[in-house]
Amino acid sequence: MKIYAPNIHLFAFQLYKGANVEPTSVQADDIQLWQNADKIVHSTLHQDLHLSQRIDIHKEPESPRVDLLKDSEVKDDNYAVDTKGKISLDDKQQVVIKGFAHPLRLSDSYALWLNLRRPEKEDDEITPTEYVDIALLSKLNPNNCFTLEKKKFFLGQTLLITAWLTGAKDEKHLYQIAQQCLEAVFPNASQRPPFHRQGELFGSPIFEYGLFSQLTHYQHVLIWLFRDDKADENFNLCYQELLDLFFFRTKVVKAYQDSRITYHDVASAYKEIEDAIDKLPKKDENDEVTTGELKDLKNKLKELPQLALKYTRLLRNLEDYQNTIAINESNYSERLQKISGIIENAELAFFKTFSQDNSPFFQKQIQADLGYFRHGSTLLEQAIASIRGIVEIEQAERDRSLENTIQIVGVGLGAGAIVSGVVSQYIDKPFSVPYLKHPVPPMLLSFLWSLLATLFFGWLAWRWTKLKN
Repeated sequence: MKIYAPNIHLFAFQLYKGANVEPTSVQADDIQLWQNADKIVHSTLHQDLHLSQRIDIHKEPESPRVDLLKDSEVKDDNYAVDTKGKISLDDKQQVVIKGFAHPLRLSDSYALWLNLRRPEKEDDEITPTEYVDIALLSKLNPNNCFTLEKKKFFLGQTLLITAWLTGAKDEKHLYQIAQQCLEAVFPNASQRPPFHRQGELFGSPIFEYGLFSQLTHYQHVLIWLFRDDKADENFNLCYQELLDLFFFRTKVVKAYQDSRITYHDVASAYKEIEDAIDKLPKKDENDEVTTGELKDLKNKLKELPQLALKYTRLLRNLEDYQNTIAINESNYSERLQKISGIIENAELAFFKTFSQDNSPFFQKQIQADLGYFRHGSTLLEQAIASIRGIVEIEQAERDRSLENTIQIVGVGLGAGAIVSGVVSQYIDKPFSVPYLKHPVPPMLLSFLWSLLATLFFGWLAWRWTKLKN
């Protein structure tokens, strides 16, 4: 099947500024997006773009939106690096392919808009290029080079494929044409995102691929088939706003993806909390706590606050993702309003679905997660308070018992010492005892009286303590 002037647009985004990222410490050669642009152009057109060398990543650091191409590289207000080459369709035919790479900085991220296309006009700018087979698209994505690797700080991408329909007969086969385009770009079925929905944008059919139910392997692909000049003209009128739209959309999806990872971490931490509480000794009111159990409870008082801190941080991360989604959904809706101001009677229902349905669903899901897991914090606080109460009561009882013991021993020893001192004054001779061959020495007799006094008065002190308690 034939199409006219097919294009592949890559909109890719990478975080450059965040809690653990210092912009001044990053070099242009280290940025994944510029490396990927070089690889794609080299793979398709066998040319070296050297994009990193043409970029000033520290340009206008305070501006929210910056074209990063060095001033010396800008020609005729064109802030993109143009490229041109040929691709062989077969042994005899070659076609001209043009493209560009537009590096930007948007808010806290780097952005890359990379385009490869079959031009609408020949070099004379008058003669239209010939229709090409859909299979040409496979030549523009060798080895799936347009699917970027998900490295650290990579936010995501949108792949937009555009092509002109060749006539009214194509209207009966729109889905088939879009599907053939998708299969040409992704010959490997395992790399091909599933169909999501179909709609209209600026009067031309557009197809979306990629399901949020397959979030781990999610890839966003749009195939837009132009019926007439209207869609192409409107695309050129609001291309900056569309770039922003894809940026905010990507940040929403990335935040939700990260929230699902955090969700599993929170669930794991919640299980730890339940296990820790289940392992606590089950004691009735009158049960005594052994020394070993008391030691275990004290260890729990050290472990559980650390677990509570970890758990609280995870819940805070979930809240941060929810806020990120809300902020970027607002920005997304604002860009849609801006497009409506640029293009009169713009048909934007296709894009509004994301801000009206998908993004609110993401926020509700995170809110439901928070509502469920916040009980874990309450449970943990109650467990810590309960353990602390048990330990304090048991420790107080043991301290009181030790105090009583010291008092009893002190009274007994004091009384024994007094009796020993008194008795020793009156007994200065050995004491004869019937049935004993030898008399009892005064020292031994004094010790016996002291021992008896110690035991007697110690017993009295013990009885008094018991009555007092």
